[in-house]
Amino acid sequence: MVRYNFNPRLLRDVSIDSLSAISASSAVALLAWICLLCCCPSFSIAADDPGTLFKDSVRPLFERKCFECHSSKADELKGNLNLESLEGILKGGDQGPAIVAGDIKDSFLLRAIRYQVEDFQMPPSGRLSDDDIALVERWVKSLGSAK
Repeated sequence: MVRYNFNPRLLRDVSIDSLSAISASSAVALLAWICLLCCCPSFSIAADDPGTLFKDSVRPLFERKCFECHSSKADELKGNLNLESLEGILKGGDQGPAIVAGDIKDSFLLRAIRYQVEDFQMPPSGRLSDDDIALVERWVKSLGSAK
């Protein structure tokens, strides 16, 4: 996978004089990229790496919202489902695998956090935000392309 890293410090030496040497369309394109990279922190040029996405975003979400019942920290592991690792999630619990890599429609975990399963609305304390659900969907989808 090719990754493009943007370093804003590279722009410190850019002056108006140096920009006059490039075409107007190139300047507009450069400005659009700068705005996109600065204003949209969730924007990623490279395809999502499922391991990084899990470690940096999904696991911390699960720690905040799910680990009380679904981790080694729980007094009793609810549904025999451990959300601490990809292996535990793929193994699943009493309901089978929590996710199917790449399948955002039928993965049980996604249906539970969307509140689509009557008896399994997770977390029971309240539905996750749409952004949190979209993050988990993006991660599950990225697992399918990583096969």
